[in-house]
Amino acid sequence: MSDQKPFAWETGIAWKNRDHIVVRGYDVNELTGNISFAQHFHLVMRGELPTPEVGAMTDAIMVNMAEHAMSPSSATVRFATSGGADLNAAVAAGVASIGRLHGTADRPAEMFLSVAARAGQDGLSDEEAAVMTVAEMRERRERMPGYHHAQHIRDPRTARLLELSDSLGVSGRYVAVARAMEDATENVFGRRVWLNGPGAMGCVGLDMGYEPLQLKAMFIVCRSLSLCAHSIEEVTREKGWRASENSDMVQPLALRMQGPDHYDGPADRTL
Repeated sequence: MSDQKPFAWETGIAWKNRDHIVVRGYDVNELTGNISFAQHFHLVMRGELPTPEVGAMTDAIMVNMAEHAMSPSSATVRFATSGGADLNAAVAAGVASIGRLHGTADRPAEMFLSVAARAGQDGLSDEEAAVMTVAEMRERRERMPGYHHAQHIRDPRTARLLELSDSLGVSGRYVAVARAMEDATENVFGRRVWLNGPGAMGCVGLDMGYEPLQLKAMFIVCRSLSLCAHSIEEVTREKGWRASENSDMVQPLALRMQGPDHYDGPADRTL
């Protein structure tokens, strides 16, 4: 006889039976109507309800990051939708495009953690570790995740997130590290390289107690709102393929965009 128990998914997140759904120890109906979705996000991710300040800041970040007009993920959703993908498949395609260069709050968060760890290991102040890290990344020609935005240069979302974080008393060590790194760019680059929105999300999120992967999850969750809207708009107001020749604008998949004038491979040849 085996002493192994029957297979079951072991989880500390939730359980259910015919009569109850329990999330992190709370009956879901008790939560419903009594907490915000941002508070619920924190509960599901972190295991406990947030403080009022962390709940408010989580909500602010999710609003701030939910929509960003045409970006890699929203454009991907629209292309997938134009090919006939169902809503869930199109949104999944958009989420799959969230990577190292788009929606990257987890990457700056990891960088800020490494700066703080370096300060402790090398007996440096956080500011000294920040300056050294920026200089070394510049020397290696390594991109600083969470800094600069090609479309904005100075991301308009950053100041608002930091303002709210300061006013709520959330800003702590990691916001200070992020600011020190931005200050260091003045001398290292000869110009200021501004903290962008995901970078602000990364440092503020760490000061709220979130881990880098949880911040990536937060971005995916809030941006999925935008992706759903873009897919629904695409399917309701545009023709499939986005290639109609009688459209009032040249569409990305139109044949005129794919002819020999836009081809720079080998010349025509025979096998």
